Amino acid sequence: MPSPRVLAVTALAALGGLAGLLSAGDGSVSVSTVAESMRGGLVSQASGAVAAENAKAGTRTWRIGTARAAAPGLMAYAGATSAGPGEKVPLFLRGSGATHARAYRLGWYGGAGARQVWEGTFQATAQTGAAANWTSTSSIDTTGWPEGTYLIRLDLGGASRYVPLTVTAARSGAAGRVVVLTSPMTWAATGRTGSVGKGRTVTLDRPLITGNGGGGLVADAGLIAQIERTGTDVVYRTDADLAAAPGLIDGATALLVDGDSRYWTAQMRTSVRKAVGAGTNLAFFGAGSAEVNVVRNSTAPRTFTVAAAATAASSLLTGSVATCQADRAAGLTVADPAWWGFQGGSVRNGEVLRRLVSGRVDRVVDGSGATVAASADLACGRTQASSYLENSSGAGVFTAGTQAWACTVSGACTDATGRRIKADARAQQVAALVTRNVVKAFATPKAARTSRDASSPS
Repeated sequence: MPSPRVLAVTALAALGGLAGLLSAGDGSVSVSTVAESMRGGLVSQASGAVAAENAKAGTRTWRIGTARAAAPGLMAYAGATSAGPGEKVPLFLRGSGATHARAYRLGWYGGAGARQVWEGTFQATAQTGAAANWTSTSSIDTTGWPEGTYLIRLDLGGASRYVPLTVTAARSGAAGRVVVLTSPMTWAATGRTGSVGKGRTVTLDRPLITGNGGGGLVADAGLIAQIERTGTDVVYRTDADLAAAPGLIDGATALLVDGDSRYWTAQMRTSVRKAVGAGTNLAFFGAGSAEVNVVRNSTAPRTFTVAAAATAASSLLTGSVATCQADRAAGLTVADPAWWGFQGGSVRNGEVLRRLVSGRVDRVVDGSGATVAASADLACGRTQASSYLENSSGAGVFTAGTQAWACTVSGACTDATGRRIKADARAQQVAALVTRNVVKAFATPKAARTSRDASSPS
């Protein structure tokens, strides 16, 4: 069975970042072409903080090239997964010498994918022993940083690494807000050869192994770009925040779970079920979401122990479960072209979105009431991947159902052997469109009820 690293994003620099959406030629789709094709969809221009932020000039200097990513001599992690604006976060660095640091806020930014908001220098020192026992000699000062999710790029000699950090003012709650949840707990539990199994203890107090230190956030960068491209005023939180305070999403308009997010506490699942039951829209842009149960360490809150699979509990959130793993990239076949998520994409019944299926794949649970939007024929049986569920509360629930969703939107994935899988231009275009349509629709409270009321005769 392929390891869960099957969809770690590969060398974005070699692909020009969000390749298929940013560059013409080589089968890619230009920005203008994508913009033209999406005008008939639910995507619209919006005003607000996120729209104003993304109107600023972006840069592509956030991407780390293959050689610098492979070079030794630098390791780092932050002492927190999130911080309020103006807060200082301890930085733990191992290396030798002055380290150039730049903070990049991820977003659309005209297709660049990020904006640099800060630059400085830290001193890396020799560290010994376990990473959890390293000494912090510097801190990241977030004064003046706008809310958002960040990759902090560190450069020392010929080596470069990322440190992810979320900056959010929504510390006490998110009532009436659209929340984007990133997943450092899952990133910490994912290594080069697979994910941590039952009985293992995982700590956030160490450098992340995948994504050049950025974990899954590097693979999810394109997804975040599409979310912010809609202009929706989102706020960002992390799974560690939700684990520490399960009630923080009470009253949220929507919860958008960014990419691969498998390691959840029982309290997280209960809180999200409660929120959906009260009308909070929910979207998972991955597969096997919330399927592994973990228990937080009460005396060391940045550590958790993997308990067991929680397939039944996770299916209550989405109406689907992870069914198998695709050995190689496969196509996702459109099953319901009339589904509103495809609006504006001119998709056809039976159209195959090439290479959009890889890694973990979901199937709809019988009797869940979920609409199957697209499916795939795999050796492990026909898999109903992408689905949409209308909760009795009026909340809408979307599940991408394939682990390849986020990295396809970003431009490339890798398979279990480390082989690069370049995103098919059409699949990338449609996945980006569906992402934006879901975000825009779910920015309305109780999106399922709203859509039903709008379609009912007066």
